[in-house]
Amino acid sequence: MTRSSLSGVLLGLSVAAGLVVPNVAQAYAAPLVRVPFVGRAWTTGASIWVGTSASFGDAAGETLTLRAREATACETCWVATVQMTDSGTGGGFRSWKGAFEGLKPNTRYHYGIFASGFTGERGGFYFRTEPAGPARFKVGVASCMNGANAPSQPSWDIMHEQLNTGEPNIQLLVGDNMYTTENPPSKDHYWFKYFQQRAVPEFTNVFRAFPTFAVWDDHDYGPNDEDGTFAQKDVAREAYANLYPHPPFAGDGIYHRFNWGGVEFFMMDDRWGRDCPRSMPSGYSPKMYGATQFGWLKSELLASKATFKVIVNGSTLGNNCWGTQKQALFDFITANKIGGVLFVTGDIHRSLLTDRTPAGGYPLYELISSGIGSPSTPAEYSFGIMEFNTTLADPTVTLKVIQNPEKRSSISGAGVTVSTKTLRRSQLQN
Repeated sequence: MTRSSLSGVLLGLSVAAGLVVPNVAQAYAAPLVRVPFVGRAWTTGASIWVGTSASFGDAAGETLTLRAREATACETCWVATVQMTDSGTGGGFRSWKGAFEGLKPNTRYHYGIFASGFTGERGGFYFRTEPAGPARFKVGVASCMNGANAPSQPSWDIMHEQLNTGEPNIQLLVGDNMYTTENPPSKDHYWFKYFQQRAVPEFTNVFRAFPTFAVWDDHDYGPNDEDGTFAQKDVAREAYANLYPHPPFAGDGIYHRFNWGGVEFFMMDDRWGRDCPRSMPSGYSPKMYGATQFGWLKSELLASKATFKVIVNGSTLGNNCWGTQKQALFDFITANKIGGVLFVTGDIHRSLLTDRTPAGGYPLYELISSGIGSPSTPAEYSFGIMEFNTTLADPTVTLKVIQNPEKRSSISGAGVTVSTKTLRRSQLQN
């Protein structure tokens, strides 16, 4: 065995054990132009995205193959092999997706991408599937990331540090997951901006390793403060659909839901049906959601058997575009005794925990997580973590806010502050 091959084996063993994180240069090779992205995962499968140049795939036979094996298995012990699907081109890039089936719950897998005409793996890493029942796990929550203004975003290193525990941890992106700068944005512009943020090295180390679910807010939907009247919203939706390996949409826009370890997440679209003009006439009654999506949310909350129910929305509960819908939602939760509801939001370039107690109800906590990779004044470079333990007789969630104004790469770095709040499920019911 040569020295170079020996070092490669030792690196591979260390990565499999979770001891080191390969740098971005080790994470992909031509024809790939971006690090693979682990999207939706479930108990028996996972979906993967990757980008190439727009020209790869034009010639006959140019394809990508996606393979998976258990993390502790031999290098050729693949248990799933699928051909990746071309999901479109834009901005000089081509998007590819592939989805595994037949995997085991709560199991760590290595995934590898192979390209016709090239030798060996061109990119890949590890992920863990959804647990089949109650579990202990963490959810990283982030929003507001701008690869143009902040090509290095060290707070993602702390996010990785928090999630890299060996548990079935996941990540939520809560909007402004890139920043459009054209008005109106073209298809190529959306693609370019998504690819630009996905080139941020610290970000790649998180999305290639942990299943990531996303909603948008105004800046990745279109220009600042756009609502449902935005003429380019179909272009925005097509870009999202092509570039995220996402769960099935529940209707118009991008809203959807998924379950993980006894927790159900309602991923809301706060733009598609939003009725909130920039200049509201006196007495105007704005709405955060269109009637169809709002009805869907209420019916799904009523039907949910999950221990905790997390409503994920780009705009905060303090946003004036809720109009009367916010109180109507609170009243619905209280009247129907729907327990375990939490809110996760972003948008405001700072992170904090708020709570509101409707009359006759229980405290409704909101984890605002915003500004992980977007400079502001003052800059926090902050984000949130949710730590669930649904295995307990009285399950718990710990809400954590991490602020990193000095842009450190570890939670132990000078200037990093952490605040936490632990809640029992029994506290979230009326």
